[in-house]
Amino acid sequence: MSQQVKTDSLQKRFARLATLADTLRPDSLKNAQGLKDTLAKIVAPAKPAAKHSPRKAAIYSLVVPSLGQAYNKQYWKMPFVYAGFGTVIYFIRYFNIRYHDYLTPYIDSYNPVTGAALRTEAPVYIRGQKITRTLTIEQITKGKDFYRRYRDLNFVMLTAVWALNIIEANVAAHLKTFDMSEDISFRVQPDAGYNSFTGGIIGAKIVIPIK
Repeated sequence: MSQQVKTDSLQKRFARLATLADTLRPDSLKNAQGLKDTLAKIVAPAKPAAKHSPRKAAIYSLVVPSLGQAYNKQYWKMPFVYAGFGTVIYFIRYFNIRYHDYLTPYIDSYNPVTGAALRTEAPVYIRGQKITRTLTIEQITKGKDFYRRYRDLNFVMLTAVWALNIIEANVAAHLKTFDMSEDISFRVQPDAGYNSFTGGIIGAKIVIPIK
């Protein structure tokens, strides 16, 4: 059915071209060029839609995480982006709270002016066990450094998740504009020319799209 429609459309175009040939009858190269311009208007393809921009996708995800995925119309990826951010932010908060649990007694154990130790032990609230234990300054220092290190590591992870969100949006946008089909079809369209022996010539040409 679709093939019949294409054939009918092509026949209608040739009929219009025949009418143009009878009325214009080019007798010079200039007239032939005018006929060709007229034909171009008849068979001109529709104006293509605005091109999908990988740059825009990357900028959107840079400003607001997952906005680039929304621009790519890949809405199913947005929950994964927020899950990644939510997980990292949770651990940043987790380690930061425990870091301050050790930091406060550590600071209180030293003279703020001279830096001399005021005590060798201090009470520390252990959140996992929900109890307060007396620890040595050395134990407090190790606990403080442990939680600070993992808190800072999660800040690095947050930056990595943000960057991955931008890269994914950019790559996905590139793939949306990349033609991966194996379509090698061609189309026949009308054409016109001129030479000094036969005058105006109306014919057809085969066009093979290369993307």
